[in-house]
Amino acid sequence: MADHDRGGEVTIPGAGGGPGRPALPARAVNAGPVAEDDVTEWLRDVGPEASGTTPGSEAADGNGPPPAPPGPWWPGARVTACAVVVGLVIGVLAAVAFRHYARPAEGDAAASQRAAVRDEAARWVAQQVDRAATVSCDQVMCAALRARGFPRGRLMTLGPTSDPPNGTDVVVETPAVRALFGSSLDAAWAPAVLASFGSAADRIAVRVIAPHGVAVYQVLLRTDLAARERAGAVLLHDPRVTVSSAAAGQLAGGLVDSRLLAALAALARHQPISIVGFGNAGPRASPGIPLRVADLAREDRAARRSGTAYVRSARAYLSTIGAAFHLTPVTTVAPPHAPPVLRIQVTAPSPLG
Repeated sequence: MADHDRGGEVTIPGAGGGPGRPALPARAVNAGPVAEDDVTEWLRDVGPEASGTTPGSEAADGNGPPPAPPGPWWPGARVTACAVVVGLVIGVLAAVAFRHYARPAEGDAAASQRAAVRDEAARWVAQQVDRAATVSCDQVMCAALRARGFPRGRLMTLGPTSDPPNGTDVVVETPAVRALFGSSLDAAWAPAVLASFGSAADRIAVRVIAPHGVAVYQVLLRTDLAARERAGAVLLHDPRVTVSSAAAGQLAGGLVDSRLLAALAALARHQPISIVGFGNAGPRASPGIPLRVADLAREDRAARRSGTAYVRSARAYLSTIGAAFHLTPVTTVAPPHAPPVLRIQVTAPSPLG
């Protein structure tokens, strides 16, 4: 009863004073519901602000938990930051990889194109150039020619310290060879093109070497042209030779290689022949390069004699004189919109004089 006599106040354990902690006012037992303002005031009083201590003071006394790190740095923030960094790194690596692999794709296409042109030129040289001729070339082209079966001993490799290849018969002018000699090669030592492959910077030209210079080469070319005109006229008047109008103009103009003219004259003495036309096996050859290919009909048009025996006889005889006139093996070809023909061909380059 003494407590009621003291005005109805009660003491709440743990809510009283104590060092640095003010006592909370007691409420009467039958005081009724607590008003909202009173609850708010009570919570504020028991919060950290009302405790009379600052964050970390208990840890400094050794009586409380260690202080939390400053700022809003919680485990979720660490994960988010790591994810952002990883995303940035992946993006940078993707960009670098794209540039790295996109450029080689373009480079690979250009390299493949250069390799295709080189292979085409090497195949032509191996098939058309005389095996007794000496060919000068850069290291890569010489390797390609060896792979095609051209004699190793007839190849001369050109390098940074090489002299102009005027001691050879043919030079394969690749971009690497042009870089060594520039325009002096065709201007001074190799004026005529037997065949050309590719275009622009990738172009490869197979050139005839003029061992005594361009001026002497031009003199020899004119002299040889006159000799070929005379030999062509003899063939035109041979009664055992039948000639098309196109072939007649080529013979009269002295356009046909002198070795091919001699081989045809020898074959005509063996059996009648019919010449369909002449051509050049070198793509984009220089004007004035002698024609090294002759197409013969597979029959004797004068006597209307044809068949396997006629073709076999021509092949057999040409094989016996092939070495003397530098003939390649005789083939049978079918020109577009024309009957099949026997193709006779001499090797490159054509000798002059």
